[in-house]
Amino acid sequence: MVSRRVARGWRTYYPFTTGEFIREYLLENGEGYIYEIWNAFRKTLRDMGFEWWGSYDSFRKYFDYLQKLNLIRFVREEDSEQPWMARRRYFELVPENVDVIEAWTSPQVILYPATVYGKRRYRMKKLEAEMMGISVEELALLEHPEILEVRRRLGIT
Repeated sequence: MVSRRVARGWRTYYPFTTGEFIREYLLENGEGYIYEIWNAFRKTLRDMGFEWWGSYDSFRKYFDYLQKLNLIRFVREEDSEQPWMARRRYFELVPENVDVIEAWTSPQVILYPATVYGKRRYRMKKLEAEMMGISVEELALLEHPEILEVRRRLGIT
């Protein structure tokens, strides 16, 4: 499904990012609901010898990011197998944004540019931005024009 290569980004130990996995899953299957995709993600990592894959809630949060970036869209909803469970919400890829790889690998950075600094550097960059009379998000976009370019390609202002 996903090629074995070193992931871009600083927080993953997997050979792919979570966003890349979701993209590949939806490319292969057309649509899917979050829990189904999370189970495939866990199975893939387990088969590769990983013993930890994060929580379902953080995986679900990725779908919020991907929707805000217009990389995926809600398709339909159906009842789950158990009446007490939440309804299944199916998602599919937005075809015109499938190839915006940078957004799939780092959706948080594209949505919230200041996160590019990480926790340690954020405070220093915030002070630097205040001295310049701009926000830390504006500083991140000045220092990382590639983020601004991806945001333009996705139609995010």
